[in-house]
Amino acid sequence: MQKKFIINIVFLVGLNLLVKPFWIFGIDRTVQNMVGANEYGLYFAVMNFSFLFGFILDFGLTGFNNRTVAQHEHLATENTSSILGMKTILSLVYAFISIGAAFIIGYDSIHFKLFMWVGINQILASFILFLRSNVSGMQMFKTDSFLSVLDRLLMIIFFSVLLWGNLFDVQINIFYFAAFQTLSYFVTFLVAILIVIRYTRFSKISWKWREHFTLFKRSMPFAILSFLMLFYYRVDSVMIERLLPDGSMHAGVYASAYRILDALGMFAYLFSVLLLPLFSRMLSQKNETGPIVHLSSVLLLSAAMVVGVVSFFYADPIISLLYVEHQAESAAVLRILMLGFIPISAIYIFGTLLTAHGSLKMLNIIAAAGVLLNVALNFVLIPIYFENGAAFSGVATQSMVALSHIILVAIVVKPAGLRNTIVQLVFFGFLVSVFAVTIQRIDVEFMWQIVSILGFWILFLTISALLWFRSKNINLSNLLLWKKN
Repeated sequence: MQKKFIINIVFLVGLNLLVKPFWIFGIDRTVQNMVGANEYGLYFAVMNFSFLFGFILDFGLTGFNNRTVAQHEHLATENTSSILGMKTILSLVYAFISIGAAFIIGYDSIHFKLFMWVGINQILASFILFLRSNVSGMQMFKTDSFLSVLDRLLMIIFFSVLLWGNLFDVQINIFYFAAFQTLSYFVTFLVAILIVIRYTRFSKISWKWREHFTLFKRSMPFAILSFLMLFYYRVDSVMIERLLPDGSMHAGVYASAYRILDALGMFAYLFSVLLLPLFSRMLSQKNETGPIVHLSSVLLLSAAMVVGVVSFFYADPIISLLYVEHQAESAAVLRILMLGFIPISAIYIFGTLLTAHGSLKMLNIIAAAGVLLNVALNFVLIPIYFENGAAFSGVATQSMVALSHIILVAIVVKPAGLRNTIVQLVFFGFLVSVFAVTIQRIDVEFMWQIVSILGFWILFLTISALLWFRSKNINLSNLLLWKKN
């Protein structure tokens, strides 16, 4: 399992590194700079508002299906037939409820015009994620990796032509941006459903209400968890836009920093994509999860610590390289916000293990506490500290949730070697922080300082790998044989 995890995470992360950074910093950032903080802030707030009701679209069906197919692959055809019918109905419910909520909070015609495109995008993205859950549940990780980047790859092609191709005399605005996302999602949906039809032999959508009701009951805990986590993860920008005068501008400033967190969060999320089916199959076969927990934690959490340290010390030059407006304000948000990447990464590992274990009741209690904490802190801090207050709220909430997940894993799952893993990571976090403070005193270009910190991280990974080889009695000849097999 460790070999399988390493091979597939390298392929998955490598493919995403080829596509998503160019999408985020080449296309998305360019569009944000072209349309301005106010217009992009409006889009960002409306998009996050649409996320608040995303649990209705999915209703926990993706997580439920991924776990079920990983444990019982023969159920893929039956689940696909029933769940596609149920998701069609849920899409109509989502449209009705989200439009009603938009009226209640006072959205005007511009908000609704943008929300139409964003809402369609949410529906298509939900269907794509479900179809991918079949692919990853059947352990077809390379195919799932391709599907994970296809929509972004299409957006890169479309907007490369529009922005730099000089073939069309088009003035880019945020509505073009949202509409082309819809086209990209639609093409990806068609590709995904053709792949699923081929491998599951599913032929038609089931409209049997009894099956839907059974699925509804079984996926309810997943749906509640999905809603609660989406709520405390996405509500901050909505509250900024609603609570502050000139809220769209403040949401745009927040979005400048948040998009970096969101970009890196995509790579952390890739770990959960692999870990959920792996953990589910291992637990169903009563295999020890400790080695995979250790390996994924060392890789992801050490990287998250490096990201947090680099963002804290070098927020100003990073933002100045990426954006042209409100650089000082965005850098202040980034300095706070990126510290939250560490607990977010921990949640993607330990929360995924608890989901595979079936500890959904406790996960929902923790997530509900996270919602209450986040909303309360936002109401208090946003009017005083503006977007910085939202960043503080997010870091505090994610930290509480992550710590609760780690404690619950230690109590319920008891993976071997968890204490040693935590001690090793805490020690690394302390060392990399001291190293970053020390290197600040050297009068060299900030990029070389960042490269030095990355070198320190690579040294840590190398030492960790050597210690792991020693603990498994792996020498060079064993390693070459492992690679050959």
